[in-house]
Amino acid sequence: MVVLDPNVRPYVEAVAGFKQVSNMTIKVFNRRDDGDLSDERALIAAIRARKPDQILVLGSEAMTALAGEITDIPILFSMVLSPQDTWKNKPKNLTGVTMSVPPQRQMQVLATLFPDLKFVTSVYSPDQNTLLLRQGEEACSALHMKLITAQAGSTTEAIVQVEKLLASHEVYWMLPDQLMRSRDVIRYLFFTAREKQKVLIGLSDKYVRAGALFAFTVQNEALGRQVAALSNRMLAEGSRGNYPVEMAHEADLSINMKVAKNLGISVPDALLAQARVLY
Repeated sequence: MVVLDPNVRPYVEAVAGFKQVSNMTIKVFNRRDDGDLSDERALIAAIRARKPDQILVLGSEAMTALAGEITDIPILFSMVLSPQDTWKNKPKNLTGVTMSVPPQRQMQVLATLFPDLKFVTSVYSPDQNTLLLRQGEEACSALHMKLITAQAGSTTEAIVQVEKLLASHEVYWMLPDQLMRSRDVIRYLFFTAREKQKVLIGLSDKYVRAGALFAFTVQNEALGRQVAALSNRMLAEGSRGNYPVEMAHEADLSINMKVAKNLGISVPDALLAQARVLY
């Protein structure tokens, strides 16, 4: 059973990927991605009446609406950036695939481009991205780098913290954080990177087009296929809970060669061969 807004193209693409791999008969329940969770909660009785083996929810709103309300049916999610930050204790029947790329992949690219780099910086909201930050710290440490972070509770504070960090360091790691993706913060980040020759690790291809040095982009159909594989595994094993949340396995690397040239960076051929898109 799938719950999604059919007017959101990425959700439709994810479902298409899910159908390619899933062993299930699929029933779709439509909803609106409008910030009003009452739509989703009104569907609960109808969903239960179908007696589904599993429920797939697309997007943060659908996940938030059903997680905790339905606890006896496995719920899988996709098309969510940082799901761990929407709950204090993850419901046992909830799992899925996030839109985040493992920090290890990002930091490995960074270390390839800057073999002698010692520090990476990032600013975050204290109530978001805790797991991603911990993984980022571990990834940096494994490559003999240190992740230096600062917290921010407002747009103004975020800009101040970014300014402080980039005054003494060269690389900034962008996080899928609602505050840090606000227009003013993004504008300041790219202005500073351009004017002061700083390196940005972007969130996706669009940030590379805008001036980040590189990023990994997750494709919607690939996310759908991955969550379908997880669904099939759960069905085969007969389990109804405690499956760990997965990060995206497939992601396309984009590199901005113009930015690399301006920074005096020579991109190794092996890395160029990995890239899906070069600007």
